[in-house]
Amino acid sequence: MSSSTSNYTVSFDLTSIYQNVQDQRTQLAQYAIMQAATYMQNNKTDQAVSAFKKALGLDPQNTTAYNYLGQIYMSQGKNADAIKAFQQIVRIQSNAATADGSSTAPTLADAHISLGNAYLQNKQYTQSEKEYKTAARLNPQNPVAVYTLGQQYITQNRLSEAEAQFKKVQKLSPKDGNVYYALGQVYNKEGKYDEAATNLEKSLTLKTKFPSANYELGVAYNGLGRTADAKNQLSILKNTDTTLASQLQFIINKPQMVAINTTAPGAFNGILGPSTPLWYLDPSLAAPNSSKTYSVTISFTNAMDVSSITNPQNWSISRANSTAAGFYNNMMPVSNKDATILSTPQAITYNPLTNEATVNFRISQNAAGTAVIDPSHIVFKFSGQDASGRSMDQTADEVDGSSTTPF
Repeated sequence: MSSSTSNYTVSFDLTSIYQNVQDQRTQLAQYAIMQAATYMQNNKTDQAVSAFKKALGLDPQNTTAYNYLGQIYMSQGKNADAIKAFQQIVRIQSNAATADGSSTAPTLADAHISLGNAYLQNKQYTQSEKEYKTAARLNPQNPVAVYTLGQQYITQNRLSEAEAQFKKVQKLSPKDGNVYYALGQVYNKEGKYDEAATNLEKSLTLKTKFPSANYELGVAYNGLGRTADAKNQLSILKNTDTTLASQLQFIINKPQMVAINTTAPGAFNGILGPSTPLWYLDPSLAAPNSSKTYSVTISFTNAMDVSSITNPQNWSISRANSTAAGFYNNMMPVSNKDATILSTPQAITYNPLTNEATVNFRISQNAAGTAVIDPSHIVFKFSGQDASGRSMDQTADEVDGSSTTPF
């Protein structure tokens, strides 16, 4: 045998041995990954992490192990470690010579999405935006990166940009309930409750078991004043997601007037009916051009914001003119004999222990001393907020003596 032939044989044998060793290491790495998967199923996270690291020690290019590690780190809030794991996948899959082509390996586009998710969870918005855009460029037909970027824009209150992303997703996946849910999110935040409701209703026709969409639809209905429909969504959530149910309950639970008290000593008598001579309220009002300050006490369901409820500009006083309130003077035209009542009260005091506001207002006699009034149809309305910043329920923000029940 010649020397050259001998060298070739040795070289061939070494190559074969090396390949066999690599194959064995790859198989051992796969076994370690299977062990890790078992640990994960049994909630033994620490052992799973150790097994994935063992797999990487045997096969440093194994992107499946990196991917699982990254997901575990994210679930633990170890965002920096997750970022490093996903960066390794991007590095490996970006190089054709080192790319992991196994069936369980994430694609390069998927790796950029995972890296973007880790950055997003770490509130590194510039980096996450870059990763999502890269993923979308690598795989334009995959809506995940575009959708997730839209969700990031919602987080950043970049609502017009979020809407644009979701419109792109809508073209890619027109029958995906998630995209209509996302559009509903945007429109709710913009106060476009009609558009929000339309999209969220469609979302729930495409994806019936979707508590997040039920919640957003409840918000939209509440914004439209459709309280009964909002409460229907709340009923659904009570059986599917108690956390979201509590959040929607808080939103729906707007402050309401409970009752008006006009019978306290010295208070405005809201029981008397149309064409009552003004001096019936108090003999001192028989004098021409006289005036007197009266008060009514109105109770509320919620604790109210003190600065809001004591602000006279948040109150209005008017003559009743609706089915709920009744009609001042039984719909007879108001004449120059009707007493003058300013539309804004003089002052308001608030008792936080009883959630009661006492509204002080002034009534004036005319120059002839012949003024009349319909006390039962004087409407008191409050347009402020409660202590949690919620606006009044528009179905119970007014009251008068005739109705007794707020409307």
